[in-house]
Amino acid sequence: MRWGRQLRCGIARHSPLLVALMCLGLWDSPPRASTRTETEPLFPRGLTLEIPPPQTVNEEEVLRITIPVKGGRPGTRVFVEGLPPGARWHEPSRTLTFQPDFIQGGWRHEVTFTAVDGEQTVQGELMVTVRDTVRPPEPRVVQHEEEAGSLRLTLEQPTDTWLDSPSQAGRTFPAVVTVPLAATSRQPMPVTVRLHGVGNWPPSPEVARDRFIIQPSDPQLTYWYGYSEDMLRGTAPRGTVPPYTVRRVLALLEWVLRSYPSADPNRVFVEGDSMGGAGALTLGLLDARHFAGVFARHAQPVARAHRPWRVAQLSSLWGMPEEEVLGPEGLGVWSRLDMTRALRDEPEARSQFLILEHGKDDPIIHFGSMVSPSTLTGASFYETLQTQHIGHVAVWHEGGHTEPDPWLGERWWDRGWNPRADTKSFLRRDVAFPAFSRSSWDGDPGRGGNGHQPWRKESGYAGDPKVAGDTGWDGDVAGMFNRALRWDASRLVDTPQRFVMPLRAVLGPGVTTTPQVDVTPRRVQRFQCLPGERIRWSFGQAHGTVFAAPDGGVTVPRLSLRGDWTPLVLERG
Repeated sequence: MRWGRQLRCGIARHSPLLVALMCLGLWDSPPRASTRTETEPLFPRGLTLEIPPPQTVNEEEVLRITIPVKGGRPGTRVFVEGLPPGARWHEPSRTLTFQPDFIQGGWRHEVTFTAVDGEQTVQGELMVTVRDTVRPPEPRVVQHEEEAGSLRLTLEQPTDTWLDSPSQAGRTFPAVVTVPLAATSRQPMPVTVRLHGVGNWPPSPEVARDRFIIQPSDPQLTYWYGYSEDMLRGTAPRGTVPPYTVRRVLALLEWVLRSYPSADPNRVFVEGDSMGGAGALTLGLLDARHFAGVFARHAQPVARAHRPWRVAQLSSLWGMPEEEVLGPEGLGVWSRLDMTRALRDEPEARSQFLILEHGKDDPIIHFGSMVSPSTLTGASFYETLQTQHIGHVAVWHEGGHTEPDPWLGERWWDRGWNPRADTKSFLRRDVAFPAFSRSSWDGDPGRGGNGHQPWRKESGYAGDPKVAGDTGWDGDVAGMFNRALRWDASRLVDTPQRFVMPLRAVLGPGVTTTPQVDVTPRRVQRFQCLPGERIRWSFGQAHGTVFAAPDGGVTVPRLSLRGDWTPLVLERG
């Protein structure tokens, strides 16, 4: 009673003050479900992005920027558009990391950051300029030859200490560039970097009306990588092993893209056979930022797995495998050139799309290159493609190194689809595509021998490529991964909140079953996900939820593709 009287008296004497306190929310009233916590501000502060001033970075140096976010609600997301090729955005720490390589100088990139907290959305732009600080000598045109619809240029590529070892800098390497005369800056054409195999230089003349073709040379047979910086003729490798040959190829690409605005930088492909196929994998995966796709035939993806004779030859350039002479990246060159490691460890490599062809009776790059486990990672290349959800089409058959399959013939698997030029299922460096894996239509490549042939160090279980049915490798004699699976990139929706990609399977004559397949969007530009983020998906009548992988990738398992286009839809939460 006494306490009550005092309270009532207090209210009577100080009612104006108490009313004011109650209006300010300072009265200690019981909490309700809708009230804010003690640590949450009464009124949410305005959401702001603290964008730093324009940034400049030198080639081959690292730019690392954190983008602070102030105000807004808990769980604010920050999405990024317009990243330079090779740049990475780590949303949990809100950090942009970019190390431009030596052909990215002279370009400016406007990067847009968008912060969203569920109620407010703010944007900011950051200008990133790359200084052209590494300037190797430009190639010289020594001959012009105009052919039907194209111009063939014969080049001399001089070297300096960036493109060659100090003891040999100043020499020149030949190269050929073919220019399509119909290409314009308004209608640019794709670029193919074609890497030759052993003994396949110089290239034969050809007409190219629909694409640029760059044909460098590798007379030292470095397998399109490089050699010791202290290389002296007749001496063992010393020092580090820079990728001199890779640099020469990229320098030619830079020269073409800068000299011809009609060459499309977002549609650059690298291809090769044998040594050239290994080089295509090396450039296409380790320098994936520059390439929309890789076409590799008879390629050895694991340097240590070369036949003994080739290991000895490459050891004269790189040092012995057990020595692990370092490259400039600080990794032993033999480990760096293990593509199962690259796909496992490097996000940039996992964004690539590969088209592969191998022969089971190839005695030079034997089929173990695809199905035998790497001594470094414990996984085969085929296995890595599937478990890492890499975009790929893989073909194998009973052919040899140059011979076609004795029963099925040349390119039996090719139905005319080419992602370089297809109007729907096409590849671009700046457009997302679906990586298919574990398709129920996949063949079985096998893993070892079937007893028909003995094991040979040089040729594995290869039989006679001209004799059908005599291969010593187990599994299907011929088969494919991801055959006849397509996407419609022309109808792609890629926004921060929603991703849509129509998919289908090409049903040939007599085909009555449809495939089930895992689908992982790659090269996503805007629908970026946090590790572990919950994503809702739908595909026709099917729907469900998945969680993003540690690298932010999203895999939707066991989709049943049909013969007609069906959109795969991904949405947050």
